[in-house]
Amino acid sequence: MFALIAAVAMPSFHCPTAVAQDPAGGDRLAPDNVAPLMRRKLDRAKNILEGLTLEQFDKIASNARSLRLLSMEAGWNVVQTEEYRKQSDDFRRACTAIEKAADAKDIHRAALAYVSLTVRCVDCHSYMRENKIKLAGFDLRNH
Repeated sequence: MFALIAAVAMPSFHCPTAVAQDPAGGDRLAPDNVAPLMRRKLDRAKNILEGLTLEQFDKIASNARSLRLLSMEAGWNVVQTEEYRKQSDDFRRACTAIEKAADAKDIHRAALAYVSLTVRCVDCHSYMRENKIKLAGFDLRNH
């Protein structure tokens, strides 16, 4: 099951340095730190998965907390829309659910929360693609 989750989750985490556009069409943002932020996001998500497979609750909780904190960094907000804000809030809630489950040493609840987190990532990346957010040098339709 975890291999399937990893296979689904990993492509959704990678983005090179990006130039984001507003869904309305303007070039409002050019966050140079999207690629490093996404790499850190992927690393934390991988660490959660590793913690889940090894039942290392401290690793699960600390990486979920780190992911939640990453989502509050300025570089996270590549577009300023209500939907993107909602997506980010949902992501934070999933991180908190993972952290709470790990603190309670409930591996099954933590695993389900991780699946929810993965779905949040896929949904947000789909939203970005559907709204034609252009990422310089990276065609999201093929990944």
